[in-house]
Amino acid sequence: MRSPLRAAAASVLLAGSLVLAGCSVLPGGGDEADPKPKATASAQAPVTALDSVAWTSAAPPEVAEGGALRLAASSLPANFNPLQADSADSDVEKILGPTSGGAVRITADGGWEVDPDYAESVEVTDRDPLTVQVRLNEDAVWEGGSSITAKDMVAFWQAQNGSNDDFQVISTAGYDAISSVEPGEDEFEYTVTFEQPTAEWPLYVYPRLAANVSSSPKLFNEAFRTRAISSNGPFVVTSIDATKGVVTQERNPRWWGDTPRLEKISWNVADPKLQAEAFANDELDAVDLQASTYASVGKTGTIQRAAGIEWSQVTLNGGRGPLSDVDVRRAVARAINREPIATTAARALGGPPAPLGSVLLVPGQAGYRDSSAAIAYDPPAAKELLVGAGYEQGADGMFAKDGEPLELTMPVPEDTPANTARATAIQKNLKAVGIAVKLTPVPADTFFDQVVIPLDFDLVTFIRTASPFPLTAAKPFFFPLDSPENYTGIGTARFGTGFDTVLGTLADDLRRKRIAKLDEWILADVPVIPLAVTPVAVAVRDGLANYGASQFEQPDWTTVGFLTPKDSAQKKK
Repeated sequence: MRSPLRAAAASVLLAGSLVLAGCSVLPGGGDEADPKPKATASAQAPVTALDSVAWTSAAPPEVAEGGALRLAASSLPANFNPLQADSADSDVEKILGPTSGGAVRITADGGWEVDPDYAESVEVTDRDPLTVQVRLNEDAVWEGGSSITAKDMVAFWQAQNGSNDDFQVISTAGYDAISSVEPGEDEFEYTVTFEQPTAEWPLYVYPRLAANVSSSPKLFNEAFRTRAISSNGPFVVTSIDATKGVVTQERNPRWWGDTPRLEKISWNVADPKLQAEAFANDELDAVDLQASTYASVGKTGTIQRAAGIEWSQVTLNGGRGPLSDVDVRRAVARAINREPIATTAARALGGPPAPLGSVLLVPGQAGYRDSSAAIAYDPPAAKELLVGAGYEQGADGMFAKDGEPLELTMPVPEDTPANTARATAIQKNLKAVGIAVKLTPVPADTFFDQVVIPLDFDLVTFIRTASPFPLTAAKPFFFPLDSPENYTGIGTARFGTGFDTVLGTLADDLRRKRIAKLDEWILADVPVIPLAVTPVAVAVRDGLANYGASQFEQPDWTTVGFLTPKDSAQKKK
């Protein structure tokens, strides 16, 4: 057996199971309505005050054999194929987490390591062109019993790379950079060759679907509306009750790894408020908490907090009006005091503040550095920038130019308390230096379609979600100008060059230095102002082990379960 390659990857959208290709966008944080766009983060920063993983860790012998775990999801997906377009922005990966796995596992700091249940080795055998050789675990099988082989990877790549438009995929990114997938010395080995080097290659070297599904657009698009894709994990989906909103999973009888401690997992669909109430009533064993539900669980169980992945930001429309002047954008950035915003966001979940100094990485993630010196809070500097841009401050303290007051519009989605609070704080900060901001309420369900996507704003704030592999997903946020995900109104050419350079840098240390430099470039132009990271908060039933609050690392579902009475008592001491 070849020794596994264990390496840290430079590291945005991780939710539930191994969801690595995208970066979700929320208008105001987890306690709010959730409209999303139709298309899809210098000196070393202080270590985040929260650990990346907060769950109770226990060795398998400390976890009782058997039992059922009751978890929650916000909704049933329209498609239980997580690669199909209709499953985008759903809980499908979270729900299917216990039933799926791959050649690599994400580590606590957002790096990765080979998962021996799925691969014996994952090795870069050449860097020009980038060539990765994968040796599969020969014991690994799909739910029906067929082996996971090179044939599956070939078909999966062909379905995902955009060469056949009949496959309605969420994204072709990464797979379209692969020039070939060649079987190796036997069916359990293959080589993936990339046309262009990409630091995020671990995302693209293992098949998520069996070859029969990846070879049929009809199966890929339509076969999993009411049933799940084939499991290759320790659990299988045994029922989906759309009426009751319950997905049930039981041990996979063909699982080749360590026997799971749990016998059964159920996913119960409910809105966040009902989830918290159900936990308090002993109807669920763990729930993700939001600012609006944090107090609802009372003193039931334990609230775990880990370093966060959701981060708030302000997007500036540099394509029109006063913000087309970079010095005005810099003045806006200098006028915003991010510390109180961070404190407010964290206090709502009982955590310490975590101001953010990057638009690519988050505190707790390997390579994170605070690159925000160019946007540090400095009201006098903000006023100097405005004067340099030709504005004059009137007797009322407000700036104007050629008789026109400096006033910016900031639409705010209705009934989104966290978003409204951030917008109000920003409005007060900017007024203090002489910039007027008009807050305009808009329906939350049209916030993106009618405001953000058409760039009908000067300032707007919403939530983004970090990922262990953020670069491919983040590039279209900033470049090119006509990217459907670029809401900044500008598309600075060196951003594109910077992303391509960083993605093409395979050496970890050098790539992280270049990520910090790219952050500096972006923040100097101020298309976006990062504000704060919200902690991950999860309420868990006493005695639950190896599951709970975590920033990037996902549970090993073979070890999740409830501590034996003896071990539970010892861990409480």
